[in-house]
Amino acid sequence: MLLFLPAIMSHGYASYTISQFNNNGSIEYRFFCEDHHFMTLVDNNGTLILRPHPGVDINGWGSSWYAQPFLPGAVLKHSVIRSLEVQKGKGIHLVATGNVSRGTSSSYGSWDMTLDFSYSKAAKKIKGSGIYSIHLAGLLSAAGGDLNLYKIASNYLDDVPLLSGNTGDTGDMKWVEIAHGMATEPFAFSPWVPPDNPGFFPSDRTNQLMVNVIGNCNDIDSAAQGYAAITPAFKPSIKVVLASHDAETGIRYGSIYNLDKRKDFWEDNVGITPIILQSSTATSFSFDVQLESSALSGDGSVPCP
Repeated sequence: MLLFLPAIMSHGYASYTISQFNNNGSIEYRFFCEDHHFMTLVDNNGTLILRPHPGVDINGWGSSWYAQPFLPGAVLKHSVIRSLEVQKGKGIHLVATGNVSRGTSSSYGSWDMTLDFSYSKAAKKIKGSGIYSIHLAGLLSAAGGDLNLYKIASNYLDDVPLLSGNTGDTGDMKWVEIAHGMATEPFAFSPWVPPDNPGFFPSDRTNQLMVNVIGNCNDIDSAAQGYAAITPAFKPSIKVVLASHDAETGIRYGSIYNLDKRKDFWEDNVGITPIILQSSTATSFSFDVQLESSALSGDGSVPCP
């Protein structure tokens, strides 16, 4: 059952509302602009996940942003939503905090993030901006690993049957564009196409990193794989930009494609994780953060072109 949250929206309704939904123990906060459900914030036992839906395709849910830091191999936990409210005429304001996940249940420092979201129905575009800070409990060398700043999870399908009758690549994403800042200086090996380089950790370092996961029209023929037929859907792009307040931060891009799951349409077989190397001598990091998610042209039409 969908539960509306008057306490959260007490500062003004405007055209934005938030509803709460319990999905088998995970709490979903669904963001609406007028009648359009444009994003879901998921609190899954302390894992903070943002799932954008800027388009009108009812199945147009694709890549997810896990907006929290963690050490390699960690089970993501320890996030807390401190504040979530509608700001009249502006959008939705989020304040989240937590601990830096380490191992199966421990942590190594703390973090906090403030984000403001708005949605343009005409442009089919979500925008978010704010501040993101991390305070480690000590040096990364003592923790024994690089610091993962966040994760974007997505799906890329390699050489699968398509509804056109051919075989090819499809999924929730086409490729990832990587650049210094707002795409003014592309990385030398941008874009990243998952099957071309399944473990991709280029040596480029920057204090301003743009990651743009370009969406796709997912037209897999799941029935030809022996599963129930699924409807083709336009999956949105998602862009995250981190701009460090310290010019010496040295953010590096990283991503992994799980080849064993390259034909599984239900799997998050792509993980994108920008990192700070464990050789860093810093223990505190602060960033301006921007999120943008846009629907593909053709969004809402069936079948895929």
